[in-house]
Amino acid sequence: MKKPKELHNFYKSEVWKLAREIKIRNMNGRCERCGGIGVEVHQIQRLKVDNVKDVTVSINPENLELLCRECHNKEHKRFSNSQQFDEDGNLIL
Repeated sequence: MKKPKELHNFYKSEVWKLAREIKIRNMNGRCERCGGIGVEVHQIQRLKVDNVKDVTVSINPENLELLCRECHNKEHKRFSNSQQFDEDGNLIL
């Protein structure tokens, strides 16, 4: 899914790069959930077009979490094999 232009521009900005680098350094490069190597700075409150300019959301250290790729994928439920089916083979939602 393509990100809206405002979000794309934010993630390319110097302000985001600095906030990201500070978070990585403060966590000594370790994932805050599993202790692995942190590579993704995740916004706990999801960044959206209507809050991207709100610094209490976008770059607030309390809203940022350093995660390894695996923990970040789990957070966003990516590549999950957790689908369950009933006895008739129907997907359980």
